[in-house]
Order: sequence, then C-alpha cells, then structure tokens
Amino acid sequence: MKEIFKKLDKNLEYVQDTMHADLSFDVLTKTFLIGDKRAGMICLDGFVKDEFILILEQLIDTQREELSVDVIQKILDKRIPYYEVSTANTLEDCVDQILAGPQVLFIEGETKAIVIDGRTWMSRGPAEPELEKSTRGPNDGFVETMLFNVQMIRRRLRDPEFIAEVMKIGNRSKSDVAVTYIKDIADPGLVDSIKTKLKKINVDGLPLADKTIEDFLTGNTLNPLPEVRYTERPDLVAAHLLEGKICVIIDNSPTALLLPAVFFDHVQSLEDYRQTPLPGTYLKLVRLAATVTSLFLPVLWLLVALQPDLLPSSLEFIGPKKTGTVPLGWQFIIASLGIDLVRMASIQVPNALATSLGLIGALLLGDFAVKVGLFVPETILYMAIGATSNFAISGFELALTIKLLRFILLILVTLFKVPGFIVGTVIIIGLFLFTKSFGISYLWPLIPFDWNALKSYIFRQSILDLSHRRPNIHSLTDADRYPEDNKE
Repeated sequence: MKEIFKKLDKNLEYVQDTMHADLSFDVLTKTFLIGDKRAGMICLDGFVKDEFILILEQLIDTQREELSVDVIQKILDKRIPYYEVSTANTLEDCVDQILAGPQVLFIEGETKAIVIDGRTWMSRGPAEPELEKSTRGPNDGFVETMLFNVQMIRRRLRDPEFIAEVMKIGNRSKSDVAVTYIKDIADPGLVDSIKTKLKKINVDGLPLADKTIEDFLTGNTLNPLPEVRYTERPDLVAAHLLEGKICVIIDNSPTALLLPAVFFDHVQSLEDYRQTPLPGTYLKLVRLAATVTSLFLPVLWLLVALQPDLLPSSLEFIGPKKTGTVPLGWQFIIASLGIDLVRMASIQVPNALATSLGLIGALLLGDFAVKVGLFVPETILYMAIGATSNFAISGFELALTIKLLRFILLILVTLFKVPGFIVGTVIIIGLFLFTKSFGISYLWPLIPFDWNALKSYIFRQSILDLSHRRPNIHSLTDADRYPEDNKE
C-alpha cells in the first residue's frame, strides 16, 4: 500500500497516472488554497452534486490562523458541514473512493486525505415491476441504485434490528453488495455462511450483477430448480425478512435475491395476501393446482392418447378423433418449442409489435396448423392449458424449470410411453426430494413436515392466526409474529 505523500503534487500525479487522467475526459482535478495551504481535489465528472460548490466556498473562506495545528481535524470540525465525510490513509484507498463517486481532497503537508461523499445518484423513478404486478398495494419497485433499494426496505421496517451490511465484490468493478436481514430473526449461522461465500468471491466484475452473485452462492450445478427467489418488490422483501429470510441487494441491479427459497416460496404471490382469507385461499389453491397442471396435464393426455388401453371405456372420449400428419408425440414437442419461440420473440420485439406477434403465434402456429392437418385440435388445447397454467406460477425461474421438466417428460413419453413416464416422474420427484436451498429441504414444510408453516403457505391466513410461529425452519430468537397478549 502506498502512503499519502506530504507533497500535494506527488499525490495528484499518482492519482492522475493511476486513473489515466490524460486519456479519460471525466477525471477532474481542481487546485485552490485553504488558508495559506495548497489543496487539490480529484473527482469524476457527473458524480458531483450541484450543491457541492457550497462546501468548496466554505473551504476557500478558511483563514490562515484556523490551520495552525491538526489541520485535517480542524477542517472536518469547522469547514465541512456534511454528514458523509471520512479520511483515507493510502493512495490506493483514495483511488477506490474516487472511482466509487466521492471526492477526495489532498492538502499540502498532510499525510491523510479527506473523502467527501458528495455524490449525486443517477436513477430512474421507482415503478411497479412488470413480472410482479398486484391489483392492490404499493406501486414502487426496486431501481438500479442499491442505496435507494435499502431505503425502500427501511421505510417498511423501522426496526433497529434490521441490518444492511455492505461489501465490495469484483477486483475491477468493485460493486457494492448489501446483505440485509433482521438480526434477532434470521439464523446467525446462515447469515455468516452467506457473508463468507460473498467475501470469497474472486472475480474481475459482476457483469450480470444478481445472476453472477447467485452462481457463486449456489455453486456450479446442473440442478434446474431455483434455490433463490428474485424479486423487485420492497414490500415482498420486507415480508420475507420478517419470516427470517436473507435478502442480497446488488448495486446496478433492480432485482434482489431472497434466500433460502423453497418450492412453496416460488408459488406464493402478493395478490393472494391482498385478498380476505377465503378468496385468498382459493387463489393459493388454484396457483398450486396450476403448477401441477402445467407439468403433468399435457403429458398425461399424450400418454393415454398413445396408449388408449390405459383408459376405461367410460373415458374413451378423451383420446383424439384423428392423429394428424405429424405423429402425436412430435406434435406436442413441436408445439412446446413453438410456444417458447413466441415467448422469446415477444421479449425481443417492441411493445407496439407484441400484439401482432401474438396474432401470428395464435393464427399461423395454431389455427392454420390444425386446418392443414399437421396438428390435431387436442394438441393445441392441452398445450395451451399447460402454457396458461405455467404463466400462473409466481416465480418466473420456477415456471421456466417446470416448462423444461414438462418438455423432458414429453420426449420420454413419446419415445418410451409408460416406462418413460414412470422413469421421468421418479426423477422429477427425486429432484424435488433431494434438492436443498442453503441447507433447507426444497419441499419444506411438507418434508420435513411442519403443519404450522405448511398451512401458512397453503391457506391465506389472517395475521391473527400467525401468532404461534413464523414460517421458518430455523430456531428463532423472536418466534412470535403476533404475541398472544396483543389479542386481548
């Protein structure tokens, strides 16, 4: 580490050379006098607040007699009326601070530098996330600035036990990553484990921000089941923090990571909780049924269509009246690929063309394929039911996984019929049984069984019914969400 020189020009030269100020137009240097001492400030253009000029005026108005001894401390105490001010002892630290946005002040004859965080934050306004809409509730969502995202959570959790620990990750990017949790609710062992994994990350940068962090936290695995839940809603994060979860927020990303995240976390939606208990329970059960329907309904119909002898005589009407030009199994495989192509194309095209794309997918890939005899109507019907059910799954990552597992089952049934279905189903069940999300069974609270937690996932309960335990597998210091004496 290089100590700060007493010579101002040496400090400025070192920082300018390190940051290639002769090549980068946005590295700014300003020299002036503080009392009778020369001073120099270095910062990045575009990161400085307009009000920062007031701090410079205060510094320039400093009198010589004010700087007789202990210059740095006197300037901090009397001339910089600002909250976020600190000192730096090495030139490397100064460079890191400048690249992060703050301004660094060097003073002739001093071996410390003053760091003034007078940054302005470039950010869009909070808006409701496209993937997590709700008919009721707040319409704010996370933005790309980590500080603002933490502020949105603090507005909802005015609790001194709410902790937001920040660390820098990336040898070149030095991205800010915040680990947030409620100290007396979250499992301390899990919190330490997450922080340890983050500190061990040794990479140039975080080009995909949240996804890069997820890869390091979960490890290099072929398991398609999502072990973290993505969200852009601060109210959803607040609710999960109260359940003992941990939230990781990455600067430059509007998406936060919630962990651990089990299967039932991915099929929950805020929309269910915005309703009264009875309608909310209905929506929860429909959503769970949609998950099973999306995975198995098209596969089961294909199986009985390929082997009609599996159906009793009373259900013979389920089979297709005609088979079409393309073999039935391949019809489902092609239709599944067609639906995914339309979905992928809809992401790429502008909103103005999305309606046209939907018409092309429905008419050309659906209706015309039936009319010319390539597909049978039942193929389009059951794949449409499966696709619609898939859209009802709240967790986008789990929905993609369910779609992938269904596609694999369709291939196995097409090639091997009943044996393929049995083997594929056993593999899928085993995948759910043996997967863990940060040490927690993926099917918790079903396996291991915890009725108090399970009923809070399956049934929409009033807060008055959540007095016994928080829905968390860990032992908690504060286990009551609604203490019994509050009911009196």
